[in-house]
Parts: sequence; structure tokens; C-alpha cells
Amino acid sequence: MSKNARDHPWQLLLTGDGGLEQIDAATRRILEQILELFTEVRGLVVHIGTGRVTVTRDFPGDYAAQVDQLLSEIFKSNPAVTGIEFLGLKNPHTATSDDPYWSAAGKEYARIRAAVARGEMTPEQAIAAYRSLSAAD
Repeated sequence: MSKNARDHPWQLLLTGDGGLEQIDAATRRILEQILELFTEVRGLVVHIGTGRVTVTRDFPGDYAAQVDQLLSEIFKSNPAVTGIEFLGLKNPHTATSDDPYWSAAGKEYARIRAAVARGEMTPEQAIAAYRSLSAAD
């Protein structure tokens, strides 16, 4: 594995009740590599003498929309692809050219994003709507 940081759609997020200053740059790089290798792990907790530091992936707010856009591009550019199934979800979903979303609720997520962009929904209303969709998944 290269010692240089790989390109990935997330950055490392460290939070905790003490000890953040004790996580140096070298340790951060190694923790990042661990999260790159163990993609199924949601995060890590580093125990420090002065507390605990939680290490997670911090994705940009629009990463799901980016995934939906990439799916749409695949279906437009390669008609041989008829579906892409997302493994590991509680409720597995297969994206298709008619439904190019990573989530079964993808159309609803897109509708909410569009409503916010048009000013028809406040960010607070959007968060509530997203949470209700997540609870249903």
C-alpha cells in the first residue's frame, strides 16, 4: 500500500472528551488507512490516558446525490447494464435506468433536495423529512 493518502470521498473526523491533541499526524494517517481497509467498520474509538477519541469518516453533505448522478451516468453510457444492486443495506435496493438511485427512497430524497433548492422547504423541514425516510429504511 502506498504511504501517500489515497483519494476518497471522505475526510477523517476526530471527536472526543479529551486527548484530541495527542493524536498526531502520523497516527491520523494510520487510522485513515485502517478505515480505508476495513470499509465495513463505521468508526474507531482510540483510548487515551486523558479520554477517548472517536474516529469516523466525514462525508460531504451531497455524497448520496453524487452516487445517484454516477449511477445515472452508467445507465446512460452503457445500455448493457440493467441494474446495480447495493449489497450490505438493511433493505437491499437495485438501481435501474428507470430508478437510478442508490436507495429505494432515492426518488423521495431527490424530491426533498429539489424542494429545498426551489425554496419550497426549509433546511429544518428537509432534515425532518430525511430522518423519517431513514427511519423507514
